[in-house]
Parts: sequence; C-alpha cells; structure tokens
Amino acid sequence: MMDFLTNHSPALIVAIPLLGAFLTPLIGKINDKLRNIFVIIITIITAFLIAILINEVTTSGIVTYVFGGDKTVIGSGGSAYAIRILFEVDAMNALMASIAVILPLAAVIYSWGFMKEETGQDKYYTLLLLMTAGMLGMILTGDLFNFFVFIEITSIASCALIAFRIDKKLSVQAGFKYIVISSIGALFILFAVGIFYGQYNALNMAVVANNISYNLLDKIALVLLIGALALKSGLAPMHMWIPDAYARSPASVTIVLVGTTLAGLYGGLRVIFTIYGKQLLTVVNQIGDTIITPSILLGAIIIALAVLSIFIGVFLALKRSDFTKMIAYAAVAEIGYMFLAIGAAIITISSTDNGILMSESGFLALKAGLFHIFNDALDVGLLFLVAGAIYFKTKQTSPVTHNHKR
Repeated sequence: MMDFLTNHSPALIVAIPLLGAFLTPLIGKINDKLRNIFVIIITIITAFLIAILINEVTTSGIVTYVFGGDKTVIGSGGSAYAIRILFEVDAMNALMASIAVILPLAAVIYSWGFMKEETGQDKYYTLLLLMTAGMLGMILTGDLFNFFVFIEITSIASCALIAFRIDKKLSVQAGFKYIVISSIGALFILFAVGIFYGQYNALNMAVVANNISYNLLDKIALVLLIGALALKSGLAPMHMWIPDAYARSPASVTIVLVGTTLAGLYGGLRVIFTIYGKQLLTVVNQIGDTIITPSILLGAIIIALAVLSIFIGVFLALKRSDFTKMIAYAAVAEIGYMFLAIGAAIITISSTDNGILMSESGFLALKAGLFHIFNDALDVGLLFLVAGAIYFKTKQTSPVTHNHKR
C-alpha cells in the first residue's frame, strides 16, 4: 500500500481534493457535520500524501510522474525527453506544496465554527477543495498548458469564494475585479503557451527549456509570462485586486487566497530559472567592462517593482483604519520583499564552464526569499484568521444578526 501511495502520490495529491470537491455536495445532503468531517479528512489525506512525496524527494531526488505511459521517448539524434503530461517534483515544489496544503487545512478547521451560520456551505466547501486542487496542480505540473488549466481552476474557484457573501455589495465587486484581472493574466499565459507550441511543437517545460532560442517571440513570451504571474502575485503596480479580494473575503477564504498568490510567485520562479535560465545570460550589450545580460535587466526591473510594492503597501497600510484592509496592504509589502530577494538573486547569475552559477550573496538572497514565502503564508494568513475571529465575535454579540443567503 505504501509503495502504491509513494509511486502515485503526485497524481493523488491533486486527484483526492478534486474528487472530494465533487463528493462534498452529495455528503452535505446527508448531514452537515458529516460533510465538514469529510472535507477535513480529505485535506488531511492530501497533507499525508504531500508528506510522503517530500520524503521521496529528500531521499531519492527529483520525482517525475508521467500520466499514461513511459517517462521518455527517443527523439532525433538519440535524445530522450518526455512528451506526455507529467508532474515533476523537486525540493522547491515540495516546499510550495506543503504551504499549499497547510493553509487549506487551517481554513477548513477554522470554517467549522466561522461559517456555521452561513448558508450555501456545500458550495463553499466544494469551491475550497477545487481551489486547493488547482493550487497544487499549478505547483506540481511540468506542462505549460496544464499550468494554464490549473491556474484557471484556481481563479474561478477563488472568484466565487471572494464573492461568497453575495448580499454584500463590496464582496461582489471584489470578486468581479479579481476575475477580470485573473482572466487578463490567464490570457497572457495562453498566448505565451501558443508561442512556445507554435515554435517548438512541445509544451513540456524541460523540452521548451532545452530548445528555446531566445528569439523575438521567446522574448514576447517572457514578457507575457512574467507580466501575468506578477499580476497573479499582486506585484505593484498590478496589486490593485489584493486589498479588496483579501479584505472582502471570509477570513477562511483569504488564508487560502494567500496561498494562490504565492503559487503565482512560484510560477514566476519556474519561468525564470527553469525555462529561460540559460538564455538569461545572453549578452545584450557591453559598456566598458560591464556586460549587460537579460538577467541583469530582468533583475533590475523586478527589484524596482518590488521596492515600489514595499512603499505602496506600507504607506497605504499606515493610512487605513480598517483592520482587514491594513493587513491586505501589508501583504502587498510582503510580496515586495519576496520579489526583492528574487530580483537580487537573478542579477547575480553568471555563466561558467560548468553552466549557470549564482553568487554566494545571490544564493543567500534566494534562500531568504523562499524562507519568506513560508513566513508570509503563516503570518499574513494567521492575521486574517485573527481578523475573522474579531468579526465573528462582534457578529455574535450584535443584537441583530443576518444569514447570508445564496
């Protein structure tokens, strides 16, 4: 049994919450408490599978799971590469997957009390599990088109949950703003996927990375992907959806929404280091002894936007008296800190006879950025749970309470 779980854990990590999402309304027809227990069990099983996968990655290295066939086929010149849909998991994926399951687990446990007076809970828990499945799919997939599919699943479920309290005008407005922004970002990603497929007849990230020539179309695809994922991550000046979405969602939704934002940031890391890593060292210009490469240009742009995010987030947080809005703007600043570390790491990339090399300071900056991803997921998520507890307590002590009908 353990061998089966170990061998198929990448697929089961997405399949279990996806199946649970479709079974939740049926179980809800039987009993509400049974439904809540079922959702918690589904999330715990997913967390257990991720723990198995993390153990496999730490002991055996990168795990590749191919759907529907062998791992490789022989290409021209004897080269071997995967052409099927696959999940590829390394230490970075494993870290992000652990974050992507801790937050929903906290959310479903918290929801038992926080959402008990709300109607439409069958829909709520179904969307929460769909959101989890989409987020995990984004993190684990090694296929560009499936990354687009999972980001769409995540966006649609997130939009519905942001606007869950449909009797509140501001919640509906926040949901509408989120789906518009997400649709624009998804369209950019789809354009980039089309560019890659049209040129290289492949959507596998490793195949694209091995064949990419960094021509004009590849540069356009890079701009589209970085723009879309910066939009999804809430990097300034594309942060406009975060304050409303974070502040107007139920607190149990916001903590998972933080995870989807960080999954978008992770997607940006994959694009930069996995797909374009080698090409970022192409010489663009040389001024005296200074060699300008795409890594320097991209790193400088990311640092500038990160600093802008920090200033906007901190300044607007200080001006707010609304507790949830204050936390939301502080979250924008936190995103800036993460991108600042990533940008600093990108600038230090250089080429050697052994391949790509990152300086010691750049590697330290990247490690700090990755650590802060985990830190941000916990501190911002917990702050919103505290805000939700205050809201819940206030509602309980209010002389008149109203259920939110869907």
